[in-house]
Amino acid sequence: MFSGTSSLGHPGSPAAWALVFPDGCDEELVGPLYARSLGASSYYGLFTTARFARLHGISGWSPHTRDSNPWLQIDLMKKHRIRAVATQGSFNSWDWVTRYMLLYGDRVDSWTPFYQQGHNATFFGNMNESAVVRHDLHYHFTARYVRIVPLAWNPRGKIGLRLGLYGCPYKSDVLYFDGDDAISYRFPRGVSRSLWDVIALSFKTEEKDGLLLHAEGAQGDYVTLELLDAHLLLHMSLGSSPIQPRPGHTTVSAGGVLNDQHWHYVRLDRYGRDANLTLDGYVQRFVLNGDFERLNLDTEMFIGGLVGAAQKNLAYRHNFRGCIENVIFNRVNIADLAVRRHSRITFEASGRSPGPREAESGNGGRGLRGKVAFRCLDPVPHPINFGGPHNYVQIPGFPRRGRLAVSFRFRTWDLTGLLLFSSLGDGLGHVELMLSEGQVNVSIAQAGRKRLKFAAGYRLNDGFWHEVNFVAQENQAVISIDDVAGAEVRVSYPLLIRTGTSYFFGGCPKPVSRWGCHSNQTAFHGCMELLKVDGQLVNLTLVEFRRLGHFAEVLFDTCGITDRCSPNMCEHDGRCYQSWDDFICYCELTGYKGETCHQPLYKESCEAYRLSGKTSGNFTIDPDGSGPLKPFVVYCDIRENRAWTVVRHDRLWTTRVSGSSMERPFLAAVQYWNASWEEVGALANASQHCEQWIEFSCYNSRLLAQRTARGQWCGTTGCGRRACRAPVWSGPSWRPCSTGTRRGRRSARWLTPRSTASSGSNSPATTRGCSHPALHCNCDADQPQWRTDKGLLTFVDHLPVTQVVVGDTNRSNSEAQFFLRPLRCYGDRNSWNTISFHTGAALRFPPIRANHSLDVSFYFRTSAPSGVFLENQAGLYGQWRRPYLRVELNTSRDVVFAFDVGNGDENLTVHSDDFEFDDDEWHLVRAEINVKQARLRVDHRPWVVRPMPLQTYLWLEYDQPLYVGSAELKRRPFVGCLRAMRLNGATLNLEGRANASEGTSPNCTGRCAHPHFPCSHGGRCVERYSYYTCDCDLTAFDGPYCNHDIGGFFEPGTWMRYNLQSALRSAAREFSHMLSRPVPGYEPGYVPGYDTPGYVPGYHGPGYRLPDYPRPGRPVPGYRGPVYNVTGEEVSFSFSTSTAPAVLLYVSSFVRDYLAVLIKEDGTLQLRYQLGTSPYVYPLTTRPVTDGQPHSVNITRVYRNLFIQVDYFPLTEQKFSLLVDSQLDSPKALYLGRVMETGVIDPEIQRYNTPGFSGCLSGVRFNNVAPLKVHFRSPRPMTAELAEALRVQGELAESNCGAMPRLVSEVPPELDPWYLPPDFLYYHDDGWVAILLGFLVAFLLLGLLGMLVLFYLQNHRYKGSYHTNEPKAAHEDQAGGKAPLPASGPSPAPAPAPAPEPRDQNLPQILEESRSE
Repeated sequence: MFSGTSSLGHPGSPAAWALVFPDGCDEELVGPLYARSLGASSYYGLFTTARFARLHGISGWSPHTRDSNPWLQIDLMKKHRIRAVATQGSFNSWDWVTRYMLLYGDRVDSWTPFYQQGHNATFFGNMNESAVVRHDLHYHFTARYVRIVPLAWNPRGKIGLRLGLYGCPYKSDVLYFDGDDAISYRFPRGVSRSLWDVIALSFKTEEKDGLLLHAEGAQGDYVTLELLDAHLLLHMSLGSSPIQPRPGHTTVSAGGVLNDQHWHYVRLDRYGRDANLTLDGYVQRFVLNGDFERLNLDTEMFIGGLVGAAQKNLAYRHNFRGCIENVIFNRVNIADLAVRRHSRITFEASGRSPGPREAESGNGGRGLRGKVAFRCLDPVPHPINFGGPHNYVQIPGFPRRGRLAVSFRFRTWDLTGLLLFSSLGDGLGHVELMLSEGQVNVSIAQAGRKRLKFAAGYRLNDGFWHEVNFVAQENQAVISIDDVAGAEVRVSYPLLIRTGTSYFFGGCPKPVSRWGCHSNQTAFHGCMELLKVDGQLVNLTLVEFRRLGHFAEVLFDTCGITDRCSPNMCEHDGRCYQSWDDFICYCELTGYKGETCHQPLYKESCEAYRLSGKTSGNFTIDPDGSGPLKPFVVYCDIRENRAWTVVRHDRLWTTRVSGSSMERPFLAAVQYWNASWEEVGALANASQHCEQWIEFSCYNSRLLAQRTARGQWCGTTGCGRRACRAPVWSGPSWRPCSTGTRRGRRSARWLTPRSTASSGSNSPATTRGCSHPALHCNCDADQPQWRTDKGLLTFVDHLPVTQVVVGDTNRSNSEAQFFLRPLRCYGDRNSWNTISFHTGAALRFPPIRANHSLDVSFYFRTSAPSGVFLENQAGLYGQWRRPYLRVELNTSRDVVFAFDVGNGDENLTVHSDDFEFDDDEWHLVRAEINVKQARLRVDHRPWVVRPMPLQTYLWLEYDQPLYVGSAELKRRPFVGCLRAMRLNGATLNLEGRANASEGTSPNCTGRCAHPHFPCSHGGRCVERYSYYTCDCDLTAFDGPYCNHDIGGFFEPGTWMRYNLQSALRSAAREFSHMLSRPVPGYEPGYVPGYDTPGYVPGYHGPGYRLPDYPRPGRPVPGYRGPVYNVTGEEVSFSFSTSTAPAVLLYVSSFVRDYLAVLIKEDGTLQLRYQLGTSPYVYPLTTRPVTDGQPHSVNITRVYRNLFIQVDYFPLTEQKFSLLVDSQLDSPKALYLGRVMETGVIDPEIQRYNTPGFSGCLSGVRFNNVAPLKVHFRSPRPMTAELAEALRVQGELAESNCGAMPRLVSEVPPELDPWYLPPDFLYYHDDGWVAILLGFLVAFLLLGLLGMLVLFYLQNHRYKGSYHTNEPKAAHEDQAGGKAPLPASGPSPAPAPAPAPEPRDQNLPQILEESRSE
């Protein structure tokens, strides 16, 4: 039901309602017009006049090539509502417009530029001659005349344009107020009671102040729309009451410089306390203050001012002076009622006492008998718009006069600019008026005399009109601003004035030699009007048609000034300062920085300060980063392993309570220092752990008598975050007076009426137990002595405490007291909010709604070369042009931030030359976009910045879900891990969306966590997240799982030598290269800290790995040899042989140290170690190993501990004596098959060295050296380093004859050629199912065969000979046409053959005889 609906037919009609809701307004308006309604500044030829400028026409409009200010104008014959404009190039030509400006108005001498969102007056046009480019305007304007001004066109052609406008007719009811009049509208039934309201109107004025609309009620309800300092203000209240503590007054401001003589559309929509205020298409959404939801207005509503203001509860306001159109209040067109002079409308003069300004000016009693007009009587001053880089207007003057007099009005946002330049006659000098730092500076230069300089005015770049009057004559110069009495500046100075021939306004043309304007000031950008030269008003119409003076880069009859700071694009209360075409944000004292004050200055927690090297003290933190909450000061208790964030409040000291009851409890609000509850709550939400100690003492006062809470506390979950309270001292799982504190998530859900509750899963308790075992709390004993209940609150979601409620202290001698310690938090529970993507999955989140700025940050880790991290789009799928935003890994070396915000596809790319991003390490990505610029950064690389075009508009509110892990429709999926993803400071809960059935899992885990077939022989599992591979580089094996043996067959006398020193030199070179190039993700000299990729303050979670820095005693990446002076060895190999003795493996050194594995004469295996002075001999086997079967040997030494395993026998451990050295000093070479070392060799080794090993060796590895793998798997030809390190003598053929037999293990499905998926229907042939199936198939085949036989017999039983006993004559009679006689017998005989054709009658007839005849 519509409240306030008029019973009158016309105001409540659909036509009146359509003024507020113009749905279906999309008619093509240019096509039906007559040719006389289309005009232009000029035309190129007979077939390019304006009449051909309709969409899809046979030609198009083209201006003359010498027309420097072309335009195309449409007269719609009456006022229309315009919602869209479309353009097209000239038919079958190279002529089209690429950029243009749209002007509109109610008359041809007053134009309004249409500004798109972002205050951009330039529209993008066409790219060819045939396509139609349509722009749907973000708000509808009303006009009769529309003008298109081309700004750029195809350089290969000329201007060519076909135009279409879309809209509908518009009924306009206009009221003109002269500032002394007003009207009132009386409500039906005398009152208006509404739950929802719609108020709409349009206005235009030159005044900065004025009351547009006002209505009020007896209960404090009111609604007011007014102009104050050229801003629109809405004051509204839904009523107030002494019982309700919350005030109901709400004020909202919108717009700026609204006194520009252009129509502005205002609309207010309200439902309950939710309201939208729309001004020229920009919508502000807000919630009204107070507790009521209905607007109760009494008697009447005033338009344009107040009638009988002395009786109204409204302070003095200036009445409105200007035009108001179509005033709609809840489906009632008040303007239409006023035009028809309805009985509910009252026209009266204000009858008020003069205001302060009018009293000063002496116009206190003027206009008391004024009259409201029904047409707009606004003056037309013909302004000039200066908007080009070289704009100017040149006006001729009267030369050689002794008095120079110039006056004009201007408005601008710029601090500087040339207002006027004129050269004096007879070469006496020149006069300059320029705008500098917001004031008008005058400079008069004359030959042989000192330049005269003086200034007037202050802050004249405020966007309002200012009038300048300048007069210079002999020995005197005078300038006045805004004609304020007593504010003129008069200077006496010896001057000689002779006026010149030209006056240049707004700038100087080039070249100087031609025009004589040699000012070095920048051009003026703004508007000018009412130009007077030598006392004469300049006819600007003659100037426009080039009949007087000259001009360039200006527009006549329009002023394109707009307020670029409304709405304010500077966030976090940043101050906005604007120029003619741009704005600047000043972020001092906001706690933020950047072009729009979006980037936080302070760190998010005390842990970040600890990692940056700070010590304990007071610091400013910003828990939500770039979010809406402000930073605040806390105390950081920084320790070695963690940093406690301490937030103090005003309840640190004991608070005594008495005289409170359950009906009227004592409410103690907890106010935290320097921070609001929301800001402290954000700190608690982002922390890994928080705690707060509370203590309650009582004297003859109960806390939980009969389990009814009389003393409670309120956490942020209750009094500010989720409107519920949790009881501290009660709960469903309560145990009476347990000692210490309790922890459990269930207690976080305790709810009691008017209670507050245990934030922390714990409850206060005494340290000595309960005073009575049957009671829940000590205070429940209700004894005349002091009792205490206390505890530590640790449930983060219910902290901080915001209120303490105390009751039951109103009895005699009852008293209670409490105190609350500061909130203490540490850690960050958002940094390890991690998810793993294993397949093409996408997480769906609510769409981004970030208004004008957005920053995205996250860590990623992957081994895939590409994938989309996140994407959000607007519009429907398949739409031609959709705004979007995407961050993706485009290639293994490129991270891309791509977007389209209306200016076409843009992208920023961070390219890496020194490493790849798919290295399975954590990388930090940060992207930001605002109206000033877009930028992207990966790790600590420099920012990649893309400045936005001037006047760019961003409205980052999408209507499609935000996809994380892939693009829309799961295109280009990301495979890997994401964590700590934040959008404008808010963390996305990635772990909460993990679903194993969709290919995602929490934490950063992949296939290597539970591989189907583990990597064998020490191979490293390389995570690919959707699959895994095995890195066998550091093993002596190869194959997909490092399980393929690499071995060789040694002929008698064959040996292999591997030079360990060559490998060591190669590793040293590689190590030096590593130190000279930056580690991925780090800058040179960077100390890992809070923002280090992969680092989490105070917590090393799953998947965390320190940077892989080279360290002594550890293999260096790229180095496959041991380091110098090793303290341990790992030796493994397998062999098979039938001969003895032999040396299987020998490691020599530059000293006497060596390592050898031998086969003795009896075939047993022996290990010999020389570490220091004497050798260590250990028998490996007691049985001969020369049986031709494979045997394996594994030897590991760690200092003086030796671990040995042969074949599958148990592992044995031996220890060297303390006399044995713990290092193998200076390893030199590794020998296989035979020792060919120069120098002194142990005689025992020499003894077994001849004739050499004959057999098979496989899987040989010494530390990280695999000589057989190097020999057989290295590319040919070998590099010089390998050729130097490796030497083979004799015939060595690859063979796995020495490999140990493999154990039976599961083969992964992807490598099993006989694997069938579970859903594949397959029957084995060794069961009853196969037998039954065979019988069934055989039965079907036999049945089919029988059917074929029957079918054959049925169709061929009459074919061939047939029997007959009839004589020949019978056949002849039958041939003559007689019917045959039926044959005797039990069954009828077959029909005789038909008679032969006549052509066959001459042939002899042959009748077959039966065999019996």
